Amino acid sequence: MKYVYLTLGFVLLAAPASAATVIANETLQRGDIIQAEDLTIKASANENQEDILGAYLGKQLKRTVYAGYKLNPAFVGNPILVKRNSRVNMIYRFGRLEINAWGRALDEGGEGDVISIMNLESRKRIQGTILPSGIIEVHT
Repeated sequence: MKYVYLTLGFVLLAAPASAATVIANETLQRGDIIQAEDLTIKASANENQEDILGAYLGKQLKRTVYAGYKLNPAFVGNPILVKRNSRVNMIYRFGRLEINAWGRALDEGGEGDVISIMNLESRKRIQGTILPSGIIEVHT
């Protein structure tokens, strides 16, 4: 019996020594929309605080963050426009043809998210993208 030994090499990449830290000023609940006064940013001299703040402002929290704790970009997302099991307006566009129908959201999501919807008339499950107005644009 022959044994083959593999040697794995690891490459270490240099990363900036200091990264910006975003800290919650007060306890922020899941579902809260982040405002400028909710956060404190500790950035190095070469980092722009407005750019860092822009990544968080207007976003909705996916989990509770307690006062004094760090925020991670994974903790925030687009505000929820469509809730699960809610009745939604669906729109299908093909050229100049436009069809509207009612459906039931099988997922929740924010602007630009792709969710599953059940057509209330045909009972078929379809996919669609949430538009800024909350209407679902159906994919073909």
